[in-house]
Amino acid sequence: MMTPQQRRAVRVVVGLLVAGLALGVASAALTLVLHGDVLAYQRNRHPDADPEALARTLWTRPIPILVVAGLYVWVARQLLAGAYRAYRRVRIVSGLGFVAVGWLFVSGEYPWWLRVVQGVQLAVLAALIAAVNRPVVRAAFPPVPDPRPRNRRAALLLAVLAPVAAEVTLGTVPLRLAWAWLVFAPVYGAGALFVREVVRRTGGGYPNLLLMGVAYGLLEEGLALQSLTSPHLYHAADWAPRLFGVNTAYTELNLVYHAVFSIVVPIALTELCFTRHGTAAYLRRGGVIAAGVVTLLGAALLRVAVPPGEDPGYNLPLPAVLGIAAGIAVLVTLALRVRVRPARPAAPPRPTVLGVLTAVVALVFLGAIWPFAGARQPLFTHGAWALLPMAGAAAVAAATLVALRRWGVDGGWTSRHVVAACTGALAGHTVFGVIGNADSPLDRGYLIVVTVLTVAAGVVAARRLPAAVSSARLSVPAAGPMQR
Repeated sequence: MMTPQQRRAVRVVVGLLVAGLALGVASAALTLVLHGDVLAYQRNRHPDADPEALARTLWTRPIPILVVAGLYVWVARQLLAGAYRAYRRVRIVSGLGFVAVGWLFVSGEYPWWLRVVQGVQLAVLAALIAAVNRPVVRAAFPPVPDPRPRNRRAALLLAVLAPVAAEVTLGTVPLRLAWAWLVFAPVYGAGALFVREVVRRTGGGYPNLLLMGVAYGLLEEGLALQSLTSPHLYHAADWAPRLFGVNTAYTELNLVYHAVFSIVVPIALTELCFTRHGTAAYLRRGGVIAAGVVTLLGAALLRVAVPPGEDPGYNLPLPAVLGIAAGIAVLVTLALRVRVRPARPAAPPRPTVLGVLTAVVALVFLGAIWPFAGARQPLFTHGAWALLPMAGAAAVAAATLVALRRWGVDGGWTSRHVVAACTGALAGHTVFGVIGNADSPLDRGYLIVVTVLTVAAGVVAARRLPAAVSSARLSVPAAGPMQR
């Protein structure tokens, strides 16, 4: 129950919400009624700009702000009722609104009379941020304990491990361009986290994670980077004969790579670090939705950051967009609905042997498809002969998958085997980076250090794990009801 002082403070917050809504409506209305004057102002500032493009983008800025302002009405009544979730949403939305309006104001793309409205909006939003964060208001909305399980530390670790395993340790980005890792981090981190949450919530195991990993690869490489179909980007079209406009060798390489190194390996290592949490959800429903949104925004960031500079002039054809989107939809549906029957058990090798084996497999798979040492096609082949190493790489990957499935359900399979398999694969792919990607002594030295540290970390982790603890449940968790 609120005290009179708290209720007065909350009413001030509601009043500022209403004022923010009114200003948002006023800004949108002025833009609608006087859009001709606004466009004339923008054309004077940018005489070389396309008038049609200016007209199309005119509404992309005020409309989102109006939508955000409209959310205020939705939460105002809940706020007066003392709902903690409404209070939390006001804090978030007020901050987002301040950033959005501030961007419009600083950009200076609008006439002075519209900027006056924006300035008043900024002042109201600043007052709202100050009012909603006052101690007296915070005390009126004590957090409600939520019994649903979550693990923020595990989620954060996975979000960090995914870009490190897939991008930082392969050497495709030289150290002089290390800042580019930040461009890739959102889609990798949020993508792996989102995949893990939706698969584990629906009772899926590693086969389902692999399917989602292929879908993730289609999103990043196919839609964001456009690399699966581009005739120029990374010279991927020259690797092997193209089929229906698809860069066949590059597609085979990257869909398998993302499934393993962007998704499965980071998830397996994270779950080993938090064995007590098991396969339970790391995030609640809102966190899962946020992870999905960040994944899409990260893909959009790649789309605007990489292709325009690396592959100017190429835009993914509509049939390719539809085909890739359909492929993603099919893979996601299979991953969430299909359950693979357990394979026949087979005695696994010792963890050390398994680590060496997965290192060799990773090195062979990458080396068989990825041209290196000056080669233009896989393993220095020419023309259609490139299909031979591609077929060999596919056979190696399939045989390894079958073997791991059989070993993973055997009673002798332990957490140490999981550590060894992941460590070996990571070390093998970094060794290939030394051979095929590093273009300077500094980059080669960096990747060699990464390889040594990876192996050392794997050895230490394996020694700390109890040898008798089976991790079969990590491989094929039992199906259960969805967790909210």
